[in-house]
Amino acid sequence: MTERGRPGAKPGQPGEPGERGARPTALLACAGLVGLEALGLLVAGAVVAVELVVSSASDPLGAAVLAGLALVAGLGLALVARGLAGRARWSRAPALVTNLILLPVGYGLVQSERWYAGLPIMALGLAVLVLLFHPATNAVLDDD
Repeated sequence: MTERGRPGAKPGQPGEPGERGARPTALLACAGLVGLEALGLLVAGAVVAVELVVSSASDPLGAAVLAGLALVAGLGLALVARGLAGRARWSRAPALVTNLILLPVGYGLVQSERWYAGLPIMALGLAVLVLLFHPATNAVLDDD
């Protein structure tokens, strides 16, 4: 037995849980896209917060709640992106749920004639879902 407790396993070998071996391109692309989603939420939250301070909102409490939720969600997604990049198994579930939610949001925007926002949102959600279940990503995140 090796120090990892598995016969024939060498520390640092790609695919070893918790080790820093080579990460698949699909996993890194997925982490990058989730990071892009996080950045978008953080920017949106900051814009709403700045607008709340510099102008008079019709509903200041609602704007403050929206800004706070966007900032918290952005920070959460940034942690998920970091978890994906670090090959953390737990990061798949929040990435999956977030991107499943993007699909009906994008569809609703397309239906309300805001296709210029809805189509990129749907494409981003689909791309993350495809990358999240790519065979190379599965091999790394499902490794027991």
